[in-house]
Amino acid sequence: MSKHIRAMLATLLIVTGVLVFLPSGYVSAGGAVENPGFERGEDEVPLGWNLTGNATRVDTPPIYAGNWSARIIGEGDMLTQWVGNISAGTIFEAWGWIHVSGNVTGVIAVDFWYRTEDVESQLSSTAILSATDTGGIYVQKAGLMQAPTQTTHVRIRLLGTGWSDGAEVRFDEIGFWVPAGGYCFIATAAYGSPMAEEIQILREFRDAYLITNPVGKALVDLYYRVSPPMAEFITGHPGLKPIVRATLVPAVAMSTVAVNTTPVQKAAMIGVLALIVVALAVWATKRRGRGPQYT
Repeated sequence: MSKHIRAMLATLLIVTGVLVFLPSGYVSAGGAVENPGFERGEDEVPLGWNLTGNATRVDTPPIYAGNWSARIIGEGDMLTQWVGNISAGTIFEAWGWIHVSGNVTGVIAVDFWYRTEDVESQLSSTAILSATDTGGIYVQKAGLMQAPTQTTHVRIRLLGTGWSDGAEVRFDEIGFWVPAGGYCFIATAAYGSPMAEEIQILREFRDAYLITNPVGKALVDLYYRVSPPMAEFITGHPGLKPIVRATLVPAVAMSTVAVNTTPVQKAAMIGVLALIVVALAVWATKRRGRGPQYT
């Protein structure tokens, strides 16, 4: 094994470990959403969100990430955020984590608007991301939507419907984001649908480990700058799709491990990879030290 191959293996190990163990940055994880994890605010009022009824932020469990989550407990409770500078015609992704207990449906409602000082007009139907009783855990809901012509703002509302006594809904890590260069990327071209299971896994990995830190965000931005022409070429040559899907298997496998394992399990796997790299390096060194064998 040459020193170049050993260097590549070591680099891959280091990059994988850094991406998996980098701490979350709750603000950047929300993309265009301000204060997506409700970490910033004064007492029970989260920065960037308008509260209606008894909606509030709380620092008591259950919390998906960080130290705070948003809570609603009855009809009329709602958190609202307006996000400006939305590019018309662009495909966006909205997502959020919902914890529902009792007989109620937790809802993330998203719609596009044209807003000026004098005019306010809703341009789209309302996209609904919802969950019913989640069995004591947070579940992620996500969806794709396209901003209509003339869009300037998007409105994001967190609410509940069909309330019963004692029910509660929590929200955490709300996001609304479009990659640089649009939502045209190689994986979507290879799998044929932005909602394919493999793409959902890659999206979860991106949201949890890449756009939550400066290094990962730079990698994502670079990917979305260079991928559109490649994705267009793949779309125009269907015979390439199986080949591209095969090359994406390691990335999908790594992403699956990253999003579906505990920190202890991740540490164990990183340790195994480290041992493999060390063992290969030792084997290569000993083999080189013996020199060529002649018979």
